[in-house]
Amino acid sequence: MFMDAFPFNQKDALPPLIFSRLSALDLDFAQKYRQIVRANAKGTPCRGAGVVLLLHYQKVKAGNFEYVFQLIKRSAKVAQAGDISCPGGILNPAVDKFLSLLLRCGIIPVTNAKSRFLKNHQNKETYRLVQLFLVNALREAWEEIGLNPFNVDFLGALPSYTLSSFPRTIFPVVCLTRKYFPYRSSDEVEKILEIPLSHFFGVTNYAWLQLTTPTGNNSYDEQVRFPCFVIKNDDGDDDILWGATLQIISNFFTIIFGRSLPFPAAAKILKKEITQGYLAGGRLS
Repeated sequence: MFMDAFPFNQKDALPPLIFSRLSALDLDFAQKYRQIVRANAKGTPCRGAGVVLLLHYQKVKAGNFEYVFQLIKRSAKVAQAGDISCPGGILNPAVDKFLSLLLRCGIIPVTNAKSRFLKNHQNKETYRLVQLFLVNALREAWEEIGLNPFNVDFLGALPSYTLSSFPRTIFPVVCLTRKYFPYRSSDEVEKILEIPLSHFFGVTNYAWLQLTTPTGNNSYDEQVRFPCFVIKNDDGDDDILWGATLQIISNFFTIIFGRSLPFPAAAKILKKEITQGYLAGGRLS
């Protein structure tokens, strides 16, 4: 019944639905990017980062075919070790602007539907920023997991997300990987996770996350907890998806399907240690 209501297992039905819903969005990319430019001009460091929410159609553990999100778990080489996120990273203005020119000329054919997308977004500034953060995200995905930009279809962009702990705004794009590819993880990636979309509507997959310091003290007021999605790994331990990435995925489901993610049970609480290095961002070595 659930799978019939939401086409997670319908290979040909989901991509056009996603493209249609995302093309109709009034994106905030131009406004948020101008805020970054103004902040840096005033001497307040602020950065933009492109990430790609990757979808792929494949056989899942139940033996059925379904769309999955292809996410990464950050390695101990980066400050946010253990965090699950979309592939992507900080914008490199010089490199990514050059790559976006190649995209605009059709040399990088990832936006096979770009003319229709532009028609729906008459604001050229927004369209060019979507292109900029698309190539930013794909460049980082190539470096992190070996994703070939010729193996993706662009489906649109999601609203930006400004982090509260870092001076950073995330600009998410959504892409479909046409063919399965052998992952080539960089040292910044511990592993790749492939999570079926239907799993995000299992109520028992959610918990509350309480952040602590290395001494065991609460990083925040003890009443402050964050919703998180819990993934059982092969060792029986928990991988935890929370924060910006969970919010991006939540936005995806709300926009595409008009449905919010389940609320965690009140009694289910997990803890995560947050160090000062975590808040610094970037690599540790």
